[in-house]
This record gives sequence, structure tokens and C-alpha cells, in this order.
Amino acid sequence: MHNDFTLFSRAVPSGKTVVYYYAYDGEGRRLGPWSTGQASKTLARNFCNKLNREGRLLPEPKGIPTFAEFSATFWDWDNSGYLKERRKLTQAYADKNKNVVEHTLLPYFGKMKLDAITGEVIDKWLDYMIAEKFANSTTNSYFGTLQIMLKWAAKRGVIQRDPFLDVDKLMNEKKDKEIITHDEFKALFGDGWEKVWDSDLLLCTAHKLAALTGIRCCEVLGLRGKFVYDDHIYICAQHDNKYGYRDSKKTA
Repeated sequence: MHNDFTLFSRAVPSGKTVVYYYAYDGEGRRLGPWSTGQASKTLARNFCNKLNREGRLLPEPKGIPTFAEFSATFWDWDNSGYLKERRKLTQAYADKNKNVVEHTLLPYFGKMKLDAITGEVIDKWLDYMIAEKFANSTTNSYFGTLQIMLKWAAKRGVIQRDPFLDVDKLMNEKKDKEIITHDEFKALFGDGWEKVWDSDLLLCTAHKLAALTGIRCCEVLGLRGKFVYDDHIYICAQHDNKYGYRDSKKTA
């Protein structure tokens, strides 16, 4: 048996915390979420109990949701259907995309019905981002967040067609790539390294490892002795400042 509804809190773009609820239909399927408009779970519970007594706990179907409604829990670690399918993704990754939705995508797409976000609409958004002087690479990262969400909506039948079949991301700006020179490497890690790194052997070794292999800082921090072999290093974990040590996510 389960309760007629379950509650959870989330921050909205204004910075306030609002309590949302899920409800269950006659077949036990969880539906929602819907906002209670309340800031505390006590008031939200009273609100839901009142709706339940009046037979209004399950709102009338509204058809295609708005982007704001659809995105309410999409990147919520505890309540996202998408993330429950993709548990190899990290909470830090979910937080990053949630931030993109709240600060970049919601202001533009929030009030639109999901099926109104066509390839043409996304193209106009790209034009808007260019006009607002966002770097193409930054816009493309936001593009990726929106693409994941709408592709999943199409896969789940929320919308009939994936709009990203009709639009491409921007060309990334070309950047000159530089690599450390032999003389620079020798100055940093050769004789006299103590002066550069203040005799901190661990710090010197970590940077030398990154310079030689190209692995990321979080992967250097997540490296453990048991993964270091005579002829190779096994990179399978990383350390996140917020969530600590974790296995590296696997790509699909």
C-alpha cells in the first residue's frame, strides 16, 4: 500500500522553494508532478489532503505539457524518470543540466507547449543566443541539454516527433591548441622542481601525470594506487568536490 500522494521540494528560478506532489491513479500508477504552491511540507500536505477529500487530487488531463511543467523534475536526482533510466550518470552532471534549465532554457522556452518547440523555434533560439553574444561552444552545451530532454520526450510519446531531426548545433569557434614544450616541461618537472612546487612532491607528481597523460584533474584526484600498473594506469574513477569519490560515468 502507498499513500494517495507523495511530496518533494524543489527550488524554482526565483530562488524560492516550492513543494510539489505526485498522485496515484486507480491502477497504482504515479502521475504528476504538480505544484502545491506551498513552501512547507506541512502546508503542502494539508493542501493535498483537501484536494483528496474533494476528489481533485488528480487534475484533469491538460494534454501536452509546457516546457516548464515537463522540466520540473527532469534533472531532479530523486524524482527524474530519465535519470532513473541512466543511473550511470552522476549527480554532478544532473546538477549542471538542472542549472542550465533554470537559468537559460526556462526563461526562453518555459511557457511553450512541448510540441511547439520545433526545429524552426530552436533555430530562432540559436539566433537569439548569438545576438546575446554567447560563445558558440557555450550555446552548444545548452543545446545538448535541451536535445536530451526533447529526444526523451519523443521516445516516451510526450511529443510525436524529435525536433532535433530538423536542426543542427552551431559550429564551435576554432581555438589554437598549444601543448607544453620540452623546455617548459623540463623547467616544471626537471632538476629544481622543488623551487617550482615548493617541495610538494604530491602536487608536482599530480601535475606531471596530467601533463603526460592528458587526464582531467578530477581523474587525477580519483586515482588510487591499486589502479597504477607497471605499464599502464587504469582510469575508472574521479573525485568531485561536492559529491566526493565516485566511479567515472560510462558513455552509452
